[in-house]
Amino acid sequence: MEVDLIHARALYYRLWHYLVVFVHNEELFKELQNLVAHLKDYPFNTQTAQAWQEIESFLGQGLESFKAEQNSVLFAPGEQFVPLSASYYLEGQDNGKKRLEAIALLKKSELQIESHTLSAPIAEDDLAFLTLMMNAFLKEMLANPHFFALHATLFKDFFHLCGDAFINAISTHQRSVCYKNCAIILSAFIQHERLFFNLV
Repeated sequence: MEVDLIHARALYYRLWHYLVVFVHNEELFKELQNLVAHLKDYPFNTQTAQAWQEIESFLGQGLESFKAEQNSVLFAPGEQFVPLSASYYLEGQDNGKKRLEAIALLKKSELQIESHTLSAPIAEDDLAFLTLMMNAFLKEMLANPHFFALHATLFKDFFHLCGDAFINAISTHQRSVCYKNCAIILSAFIQHERLFFNLV
């Protein structure tokens, strides 16, 4: 498997992570900006190329603008609800069977998933954790082929099943501006992943 492709896929999951974790300080915001600045040079098509330009322009307004939209779309009570856990999308409630499946997959990997982006503990089937786990699996796969099966299971049992619902939720949210463009990027990416795993 091409090393460059693995790296690129890992970066896209890292981007997805920054979109669902609370970007609360300038350090995290700068990391997001740098990631966008890199990935925008490799769009999937003309639609995603335009979306990247819109995202970069929005981020140019600064942390407070992004944080305000992120709060409105993902974290504000009383607004249109955007679930962040696989259990909620697939079972209608948090802390369901999908969390147990995510824990089992993590144990099988024998990895400790930690990140400076997580300011508080989160469930293993939260998208913020699942994207970190996929990023880690992809990096480990470069040295250990055992992780190919693990990352395939993670995609097929989680991202493939709930990714579209999350993308639709952020795309149709009444407060979504930057996130509408993020939805365009993630939609193209998840379709690319399905092609990779022969799921289309």
